[in-house]
Amino acid sequence: MQRGLLAGITLGVAMVIFTLQNEVKVPVKILWIKFAEVPLALILLISLLIGVSITAGFSFVDKQRLRARIKRLQAKIKTFEDPSAEGEVDSQEANDLNRIEGMITHGEPGHKFFDD
Repeated sequence: MQRGLLAGITLGVAMVIFTLQNEVKVPVKILWIKFAEVPLALILLISLLIGVSITAGFSFVDKQRLRARIKRLQAKIKTFEDPSAEGEVDSQEANDLNRIEGMITHGEPGHKFFDD
């Protein structure tokens, strides 16, 4: 959290310095719309905001997908903890739960990570 805040403040200060030092105005044409003279710093700021928005959108979608996966896995864990809730659980499903994307999730007895 603090790194992100520090990076945001640093980026903001850099943009202010850039804006004050470069007052160049350039013509801009977007599709059929023409702007006679727009400050270059404004164009860069708008481009930065568009990039951040696109990145945030993809991040949000990915976060929602991961939350849904976590809920599915938690529901599956509950069925393994209480087999009477949803019927019998076969050994293949138990092995699948112990192996997530090629990672073995069980360990040696006595290891502090695996003890309750």
